[in-house]
Amino acid sequence: MKVIITGGEGFIGMALAAALSRRGVDVVSIDRKSGREADSIDDELSSGGVSCVYHLAAQTSVFNDDKRQIMHDNIGTFVAVCDSCRRHGTKLVYASSSTANPVNTTSMYGISKHFDEEYARCYNPRATGVRLHNVYGLNPRQGTLLWHLLHDNPVKLVNGGRNVRHFTYIDDAVEGLLYAYGSNKQLVNIANPEETSVYDFAMEVQAYNGVEISLLTEKRDFDKIAQYIDDRIDTVPLQYITVAEGIRRVFGGNCEMP
Repeated sequence: MKVIITGGEGFIGMALAAALSRRGVDVVSIDRKSGREADSIDDELSSGGVSCVYHLAAQTSVFNDDKRQIMHDNIGTFVAVCDSCRRHGTKLVYASSSTANPVNTTSMYGISKHFDEEYARCYNPRATGVRLHNVYGLNPRQGTLLWHLLHDNPVKLVNGGRNVRHFTYIDDAVEGLLYAYGSNKQLVNIANPEETSVYDFAMEVQAYNGVEISLLTEKRDFDKIAQYIDDRIDTVPLQYITVAEGIRRVFGGNCEMP
């Protein structure tokens, strides 16, 4: 079996590639970091033998204000990848986001992900989109909450840390992506059902590394106090890893109190 992962050098892409390789799958990683753009997959698909394209490459974050680049990468490139997979009859699994749920959408990032879902529904109905919810794990993507908790001290939490999220451990995200390959659903959630405030997540980390937490009353533009799982869409059936267990795994199970 051979698969393509776009964004293969990103946080989720590398974890997915490792899991597939352990299963004996031939993985082709396409990533801007290594000089290849995601919209170049047509040549690869033309040669045949590709069972699935996992399209993970994208601009990220609701706080990303580069709307032009988001439109190029998250919409233009997605359309190219989606169309190419349909032309060649290749299964497409693509990363959507909790922010594609209209009640969670606050910015161009969420708008772009919702566009992708609608485009795939119309033009490649065999594709499966996965709404990922706040994925975290060892070696997190720079700029995420866990990254700041591991690299900054003190860490400032806006809105008093009251924002609530469905923090989903990377192993569950990978298992959900593998599940999506065999799914005939157009959309699925990959989301830990446990609701955790940003403050409580930070406290779990603090128990291991002693990071200082500073609570701010100010709110951040494009932020939302709670993000919801869209219950109109099936959630991948997993025994989701709790936040407490996920953070324990991040630190290797070794509690080093300050």
